[in-house]
Amino acid sequence: MSLEELRAKHRKLQEASDATLNNMTLIANESERVAEVAHNSREILDNLDAEFERQTSLNGVDISFLFFATAMQCARIFLMNKLTQIENAGQGNKTEDAIHEFQNKILKKFDNGERLQPTKYNAPLNQIIFGRGVPYDATAYGSEEMKALKIFKGANHRFATLGHDPVLGLIFGTTNILTNTITCTKAPIISTFHVTYDSEIKNPKITAPASTIKALKYATDRCQNDMKSVVAAVIKQILHIGTDLYTPKGIQLPGANLILSNTHVEELTKYISTGDVIKAGASAGLSVLINFLIATVHNLMYDEEKYNDRDVYNVKTRKIIMYSNTIASTSNLVWVGANMAAGNEGAIKDLDIGGLIVTINRLLTDTKFIRKVKEEFVIGGFNKLIQGENLQLKEATLWD
Repeated sequence: MSLEELRAKHRKLQEASDATLNNMTLIANESERVAEVAHNSREILDNLDAEFERQTSLNGVDISFLFFATAMQCARIFLMNKLTQIENAGQGNKTEDAIHEFQNKILKKFDNGERLQPTKYNAPLNQIIFGRGVPYDATAYGSEEMKALKIFKGANHRFATLGHDPVLGLIFGTTNILTNTITCTKAPIISTFHVTYDSEIKNPKITAPASTIKALKYATDRCQNDMKSVVAAVIKQILHIGTDLYTPKGIQLPGANLILSNTHVEELTKYISTGDVIKAGASAGLSVLINFLIATVHNLMYDEEKYNDRDVYNVKTRKIIMYSNTIASTSNLVWVGANMAAGNEGAIKDLDIGGLIVTINRLLTDTKFIRKVKEEFVIGGFNKLIQGENLQLKEATLWD
């Protein structure tokens, strides 16, 4: 082997040795760094936790969003309670008057100019359009014989008549309007009776037994040859239920009087009515809509230069929604509780059940989301510190 070859091998050996020592130094330094990170892990995790809280804390703009969202939720509660305020039925009921005014504007469009008198199983179109009431609201009897049947007593006719059922009323109530009948139930028996009017188509009275099957058949037949009257009757049925929803007696839950006695239905409706269910559903839906609008607008303000992770920014959004819902629901609970403690038991009707359900759901889902993002931020940041940068190790080759 020549001298030059020996010198080349020596250089190779030297380079390999230097590379190995360099690699060992890098590995040793990295091990020391990892050990340092591990030794200070509690402090590092605390710092990452503090950094997460700093980045997700609500600043001036976020606070403005919070106040606006809270105001929107409180306004929702106030408006829902105002719109569903319990009022006595009849004269002086502003909601009922407004619905009747709306009904008159709609039904007048169906008027064909004819003015006919009611006949057996037939209410003329002009009666459906211009008559204020519905036949299943009749409480007077046309004979002692009918009075002796004791179909119902006074205002509890709502709980004895299928026309006042919010779902079945679409069939039976519409049929009653088309045929001048009243369909009653004493669970599980269903009976129908004729309702007659005076010459001015006023002062309805229950006069004689009728056939439920015939009434349904006559109403069905009019679907074939008098669709205008059927549509007008359906509209009148729906709007009539609307006028009764938020009155002291209320409207029963669907199908309740097919299962329970009239007395039990009346007692049940005092605690929960169709109006309560509709109110809770509408309130929950409106609350969700407000939350969606707030979240959408707040996310439009996302700044990529300021926040490098949208999930971290979304934590702020979730906090705004969660806090606003909680403040509004808590305020409502305190107000209702204070009024009930003062003796106003009727204040329970102002409890924002729909909004409360949404708030509880937000507390559960948003808290879970925030915890998940926080874990990813803190644990992910710690893992990055542990991993460090890729080591640039040199290849140590002795021979080609």
